[in-house]
Amino acid sequence: MFRLILLVPLACWLLAARAPRTRWRVGAMLAVLTVAELGVAFGGWRVRHYQHSLEVLMIAAGVVVLLAGLIWDWADTDGGGVRQWIARVLGGLYGVLALFVLLFFVVNDLGTFATAPAYGGKAVAIPDAALLLPLPAGLTVVDETTSCRDSNAGGFCDRTFAIAAADGTPDDRVAGRLLAHLGDSGGWTFGSAGEERLADLSGTRWRACRTAGWWLDRQSEHVSVFAFTPGIPHNRFAPAQAAVTVEFGFSHQVCE
Repeated sequence: MFRLILLVPLACWLLAARAPRTRWRVGAMLAVLTVAELGVAFGGWRVRHYQHSLEVLMIAAGVVVLLAGLIWDWADTDGGGVRQWIARVLGGLYGVLALFVLLFFVVNDLGTFATAPAYGGKAVAIPDAALLLPLPAGLTVVDETTSCRDSNAGGFCDRTFAIAAADGTPDDRVAGRLLAHLGDSGGWTFGSAGEERLADLSGTRWRACRTAGWWLDRQSEHVSVFAFTPGIPHNRFAPAQAAVTVEFGFSHQVCE
């Protein structure tokens, strides 16, 4: 419902405008901007890399068009009646308030308020399953979890898959197939493998991190592939039949 505020400029203009030559020209421009703004606002996952950036630019453009149109229409008429004056005042107030709100979002999304080095303050989304799925033939997901948490550098959200072989592929080859799959389907480039041993956890991990998003939407996207050491219990981390876990994470923490 909050997104319906994007209709305010168009509504104010239609109520305030009196001059025929400006009414439909400015109205058409505001209508196009409104439709575009709503499309981006409700685009969700598909537009995550440029959503806030486009919203800020289009709302700012809408404010400029509205205020310029109101001035133009006022100059072409004798002022109008009470309805027109109320609409003009509301349109002017909306424009001034919108610019202050946009300035706050720009400063916040640039990470100015972060207490640690970060790309921005925009809320991160839970990684989509499409980053991994569909899996190569013969591999299957036996468990899937998601979580979000806060940190000094902003929010952090992740999605973790536990993967097992359903076609008899040896456990020590599952990780290799997944690494190749992630490289081909997502363009991920992994660093060297590292051994990890913690209490009831033992295995090999590969990591990759990259920066994605435009201007106000910049964030870190990372993926971790962990292959369990055969014969070591790991029910605490994944079902016993799982050979590998794949974790995707989104945050504003700078890639190291």
